[in-house]
Amino acid sequence: MKVWEIGARTGIDGLRMTERDQPTAGAGELLVKVTASGLNFRDLMVLSGNYGENLPEGRIPLSDGVGVVEAIGEGVAGFAVGDRVTAPHFLNWLDGPYNFGIFGTDLGVTADGWLAEKITLPASAAIVLPDAVDDQTAASLSVVAGTVWHAMVAFGAVKPGELVLAQGTGGVSIFALQLAKALGADFAISSSSDDKLARAQEMGADYVVNYRDRPDWASALLEKTGGRGADVVVDTLGFPALGETVAATAVNGRIGTLGALSGSPQATASASQGAIIGKNITIKGIASGSRAMTADAIAVVAEHGISNPVDKQFSFADAPAAYRYLESGSHFGKILIRPDEMPVS
Repeated sequence: MKVWEIGARTGIDGLRMTERDQPTAGAGELLVKVTASGLNFRDLMVLSGNYGENLPEGRIPLSDGVGVVEAIGEGVAGFAVGDRVTAPHFLNWLDGPYNFGIFGTDLGVTADGWLAEKITLPASAAIVLPDAVDDQTAASLSVVAGTVWHAMVAFGAVKPGELVLAQGTGGVSIFALQLAKALGADFAISSSSDDKLARAQEMGADYVVNYRDRPDWASALLEKTGGRGADVVVDTLGFPALGETVAATAVNGRIGTLGALSGSPQATASASQGAIIGKNITIKGIASGSRAMTADAIAVVAEHGISNPVDKQFSFADAPAAYRYLESGSHFGKILIRPDEMPVS
């Protein structure tokens, strides 16, 4: 079968396609034929050497995906050949509190990921998808579903009528928009593109701010809301922009910080301690989510008919072009890679 490998981690040009023997389903495992895989910003960081240490050149990338069960290993119950499945990218974080051990089996990083024609998954981590969740949505849920649920619900405890803020129009923020509206919350979003903000409004965003026009985007948001700050923030910008994020947050607000689009995970915070204390803000680092969180999010996706917008799809052979499109920042929503025999758009 064909797979892509991360290579020497010199960037997108280091990606290499090769042939491997088809895997088999061992005890406790499922053999899955991949029908689509999705990209996240961290996939670029993996290729550049900025995410994950001492990764082998033969590592198969991508943490998002969906597929069909082809074979079932010994001792597995609750699955049937033909089931459509996905899995959280932390394969051994099934439920309960976070711990460092989850990084030991991180799809696309410390474990082989979805950018292959077939993969094996531990049955304990796999989630059978409801019919109401289409493949293109399912292929973009492994990272965002658990992450956003963790930030907005498990930690943020969002209530109907509260205001949720997310920055940018990538996969995390657009899923946050859809989940917030499904849960009865109001939603604010920022972007440098008026066209993308218009699309977000069409999807239900209540407040939009162009941060290129207004670098003081927190003030711009407060002007639009009549001084109302965000009760819950799904923070994709990170610490270099934390001062603005705190300024946009309400008293007793909750900030789940999970991205570093404004700098790097090594950056120091731009917010003062006084600003955080003065508003009694709680800040929590969000390292994705468990299988249980992902399953809860998928249940809401199915119940409310949520369909993740897919900006563009690429063929398997064209995987490097998919990465370059992600790198360009031109996308709205998700970018998918499909097997070569499937149509793409």
